[in-house]
Amino acid sequence: MFRFISHIKFLLTSNNQHGIHSPFVYDYITKCLYQKKELKLPATLKVIIKSIAYFKYDSIRLIGDFKTSEEIIKQHYAIISITENSADLIVCNISDLSDTNLDISNLSNDCMLFLDNIHTNRKNLETWKHLTKSNHVRVSIDMFYCGALFFRKEQVKEDFKIRI
Repeated sequence: MFRFISHIKFLLTSNNQHGIHSPFVYDYITKCLYQKKELKLPATLKVIIKSIAYFKYDSIRLIGDFKTSEEIIKQHYAIISITENSADLIVCNISDLSDTNLDISNLSNDCMLFLDNIHTNRKNLETWKHLTKSNHVRVSIDMFYCGALFFRKEQVKEDFKIRI
């Protein structure tokens, strides 16, 4: 029931590229997320695969359940480096985040922290909201199924809710 109500609230407060005034986020949405690319994958993996290509990421860190996605990612990007340390893209389920030693204050300017299942339950949503309020997070993009956090110091702090 929580997820259903959360989805209704999300639909009422989210928008598409037409309500975006940040060039960085607008380009990411229009040139990456909204690109028609036939990928027979769950929504979350589609966003990850498209984001790797768009940002030209060289390294990725998979945490928790996402370690099983390594093979799928390697099928699309054979040369990407899968690492256990710092990476351009860090992917995990938001509920697994507390089990890691990840310190977001030490993530690089161009790093993307990709979190899955942010609207699954109240605790996950509260964790998401807490993360978006961090001074180190400059841009947050809530896509209901998943979310992306960026740490670009040159960016004005903004939060977005985007329908994908």
